[in-house]
Amino acid sequence: LALHAPYSVSNDLIKYLDEENKEKITSIHNQESEQENKLFLKKEGDFLKLFEVIHFDVNDFETKQKNAIQTYFSKLKETKNIMLVHNTFASKEDIDFVNEFNKNVYWCLCPNANMYIENRLPNIEMLYKNNCTIVLGTDSLASNHRLSIWEEIKTIRQNFPSIPFEQILQWGTIN
Repeated sequence: LALHAPYSVSNDLIKYLDEENKEKITSIHNQESEQENKLFLKKEGDFLKLFEVIHFDVNDFETKQKNAIQTYFSKLKETKNIMLVHNTFASKEDIDFVNEFNKNVYWCLCPNANMYIENRLPNIEMLYKNNCTIVLGTDSLASNHRLSIWEEIKTIRQNFPSIPFEQILQWGTIN
């Protein structure tokens, strides 16, 4: 069971999914857009418009004046294996925060989807230099022209030539 994204699940649902996912891997679309962090930091941004359209009472959405991952991650008390998908707006502070928890965390990169959604790539070099366990994905045809790990590898190579090809290949295969 996946949380999908932290702005789309209630605290009660996070608690339920946390119990259900004790021994499984769960995935969370993490910091996919700048708007996600704006929502969690200041209860501002485009997500408020979405909530209005779907008739979600924004008064029920609590903010801790922390970005998305620093708001929801500590609520995952039981889940030990977590795949963070996208990470376009993740920072060094976010990596350090996640590393404080005793969890297996996989930072899933979908570079072509990131370019489609935000016209921006995550700071892949920062993730690499901080020894994050990186895996590659494609997201979906809703945000990517091709579901090809090879195309994801090529995009990383073009934009981050200092990262060894063998390392990127590992991210797209055995990781």
